[in-house]
Amino acid sequence: MSPRYYIGTTVLIGVLTFVISLWKKKQTGKEIFGIFIKVVTATAVIVGGVIAIAWLLAYLGVAQSGFFL
Repeated sequence: MSPRYYIGTTVLIGVLTFVISLWKKKQTGKEIFGIFIKVVTATAVIVGGVIAIAWLLAYLGVAQSGFFL
């Protein structure tokens, strides 16, 4: 994968962490780190779900392998 995807994902996670921290009025490093972990976990679940669905569709013959890339 291209490095721009990694940079884009990193920026997205950072911005989401910052916005949610401001919205929830979290100020300590421990609270912000907890939000960061939740954002990373949610992102991983979403990406994993998309990859799993793409793999399942390719396995069932509905789509070609690698179509989601």
